[in-house]
Amino acid sequence: MKIAVSGSIGSGKSTVAAYIREKGYDVFDCDEVNRKLLEKGEEGYREVQKAFPMCFDEESLNKEKLSAIVFADEEKKKQLEAIMHPLILKRLFERKDDPLFAEVPLLFEAGWEKYFDTSLLVVTDEDLLIERLILRGLSKEEAAARLKSQMSVAEKIKRADKIIYNNGSLDDLYRLVDDWLEEILC
Repeated sequence: MKIAVSGSIGSGKSTVAAYIREKGYDVFDCDEVNRKLLEKGEEGYREVQKAFPMCFDEESLNKEKLSAIVFADEEKKKQLEAIMHPLILKRLFERKDDPLFAEVPLLFEAGWEKYFDTSLLVVTDEDLLIERLILRGLSKEEAAARLKSQMSVAEKIKRADKIIYNNGSLDDLYRLVDDWLEEILC
C-alpha cells in the first residue's frame, strides 16, 4: 500500500511523518530526495544548472536565489518542477516498502495522488501557518506568498482521502495520527 502524507507549508506534515517514523515505519521524504538530487554531481544539480545558470555562483547552487526566482515566476516554477518531479518519482518508484509512506508536500499540485492508494492531508488554520512560517525566519509577506503559491486548502480537502486538523497540541495531533494509522493498516 502506498500512502501519501501532505499539507501546506507549516501545516505539520513533517511532524506527522516524523511520528510515523517513530512508530517504526520508513517514510520517503520528497523534500529530502529533492535536496539530495540538488547536490553537486547529481542529475538534478546538472539539469538545474543548465536551466537556471544565474543561480550558480562559482559552480555551487545558490538555493535562495533559485527560490526567489521560482516563487516570483510561475513559468520558472513549472520549469523547475518539470526537471525535479520526474527524478523524485523515479526514486519513489524504486522503493518496495509495504506499506510505503511518503511525505509529499505538493501531492495535489503535482497531480501525484494517482500514484498512491490513499492520502492524508494535514490542515492548519492560515493564521497559525503564517505564525509558524515567521518562526522559521520568513517575513509575513514571504509566508503569505509561499502559501499563495500552493493550491488552496479547500481544493486539497476535496481531493484528500483523510484530513487531520492540526490546530491543537502535539499530543492531540499524535492521537489523530494513531487513529488514522489504525484505520488504514488494520
